[in-house]
Amino acid sequence: MTSKLIIVLIAAVSLIGCTSMRPMSTQETDLRAQLEMGDHLVVFENTGRIVDMTLTEIDGDILRGRLTDGSMGPTHIDIENIEKIEVEKISGVKTTLAVVGGIIVIVPLAALALLAVAMGGV
Repeated sequence: MTSKLIIVLIAAVSLIGCTSMRPMSTQETDLRAQLEMGDHLVVFENTGRIVDMTLTEIDGDILRGRLTDGSMGPTHIDIENIEKIEVEKISGVKTTLAVVGGIIVIVPLAALALLAVAMGGV
């Protein structure tokens, strides 16, 4: 039972960190080039408001989207009011390291667990 728990915990930990929030330029032309519809954004406005949203449209100088706070209500933000914006992107390096690390750790543990079962120890 303990070996199964260890394997599950290691697998769960190896999946953490496959994405990361990356800061980006707030100029309108850069936003259009860097963002895709459906991106998860955290927008910091110069008023102090922080908006966690999923982007649905860039309409002129306004970002439109849906709040990710559970309400899924519509929201919009004037680009000129943005102090900082972060976009969640899949990190290829982190994902690769997580998968390789998971394989390196899980395979020997699984082999030990199978050996223990075969020997009648579990």
